[in-house]
Amino acid sequence: MELLKVGPLIDGREVFEPGAEVREVLNPATGEVIAIQSCADEACAGRAVESSRAAFESAAWRGLSAAERGNRLIKLAEVVERNAAELIELELIDTGKPLKQLREAELPLTLALIRFYAGAADKIEGRVKSTDSGSFLLSLYEPYGVVAGILPWNYPLVNAAMKLAPALAAGNTIVLKPSVETPLSTLGLARLCAEAGIPPGVVNVVTGPGGTTGNALVRHRLVRKISFTGSTAAGRTIQKLAAESMKTVNLELGGKNAIIVFADADLERAAEAAVFSAFVNSGQLCVACSRLLVEQSVAERFEEILLSKTARVRLGDPRELSTLAGPMITRSQYDTVREYVRSAPAEGCRVVAGGGKPSLPATLERGFWVEPTIISDVRPGTRLSGEEIFGPVLTVQRFRDEAEAVALSNSVEYGLSGSVWTRDSARALRLVKALDTGIIWVNSMLNGYPQIPVPPHKLSGTGVELGIEGLMAYCQRKSAVVAYDDQAVPGWGLR
Repeated sequence: MELLKVGPLIDGREVFEPGAEVREVLNPATGEVIAIQSCADEACAGRAVESSRAAFESAAWRGLSAAERGNRLIKLAEVVERNAAELIELELIDTGKPLKQLREAELPLTLALIRFYAGAADKIEGRVKSTDSGSFLLSLYEPYGVVAGILPWNYPLVNAAMKLAPALAAGNTIVLKPSVETPLSTLGLARLCAEAGIPPGVVNVVTGPGGTTGNALVRHRLVRKISFTGSTAAGRTIQKLAAESMKTVNLELGGKNAIIVFADADLERAAEAAVFSAFVNSGQLCVACSRLLVEQSVAERFEEILLSKTARVRLGDPRELSTLAGPMITRSQYDTVREYVRSAPAEGCRVVAGGGKPSLPATLERGFWVEPTIISDVRPGTRLSGEEIFGPVLTVQRFRDEAEAVALSNSVEYGLSGSVWTRDSARALRLVKALDTGIIWVNSMLNGYPQIPVPPHKLSGTGVELGIEGLMAYCQRKSAVVAYDDQAVPGWGLR
């Protein structure tokens, strides 16, 4: 294929500056270079922010009503749907994701996100309190101004929509920074904004590494809100930088999430959910339930069902509709996952499925492929039990009773998601209360988006995304006291 050339997108035009740092973009399924990326330095990032600030203050954007902003987002969803094949192709070559996953899950979710926030744009409501003091007390919500949306490499298109749509619905403008590993679909989405009637500068994109380009956005004086999705380590850095100028920060970070299966559960459905959650997107999903906690009395039978289903997870050419899982999206993550798997015997664990590189056609041999892997006999306190692997690795631990299941689930430093499988409704509700995590699926898995928020607990982050709460996170609060008694004495009554 022809090598693509991409760079920052400012005011609807791509910028290729002489002397800019250049990075290669790889197709992780094949290992081949598919694009050359021009990276934004601090000055270029600053121009993007200034462009977005000018757009925020312009009549073309500030003059739109909330309903009109919603209509532009509805139009954007229509434009995205018309250009779905192009966006899917960019995401496929950039991430190695299976075509089936992109067509049936990620593109529909992208559209659902944009349409949800389009409909919510004119639903932002303040409050009025009447008092006996001769005044009305008002609580208002306003846009921040320029928002920086810093994206991860695991779901580039979905995350771009997840930040862009609520930011614009609330009246902000946004500068997106995709991962340096996966910039293509974010740039593709931003290019479509003009066709939807979104003014130039309302959505800008800067490309480049997080440590330079991303940090330049975080530090810029005109950026008033930051939304970041990525690793906990990077989130800590961003939070520290943002604290210097008291910027509002939303962080969706790592997870080490548990799926808890009790003996009374529908074991077939629970195993299906466990396999899907652990291996969809090859485990590169912060809300994936990659820790299986199974009740001792059914553990052996459940593991047999699990192994049978895992054997049917097909890896291969992402363009084939029978392919269910793709490669690791980055070389570094590929190396990280393999190191975790190799450490299993030293931690007293058994690799009972996968663990290696699958046998694939010659065209895919240089890709970053890891077999769906199940590691049993995992003990509390080990790296495998407590650290986020972020790959197609499902660890298995056994528990004796409900109290131990809760203790094991809550023992890690993360608290993003969880799943509980039981036919006992009272037990399910007890666990919803007891588990220290942001979202819990009961006898279900990875659904409810975009209507319900995902509020992270512990080291999984701060703030909230998705749901109406995710929209309000892009609004700053303001209060006003409006007097209606013009005879009231405003101070000491001095004459």
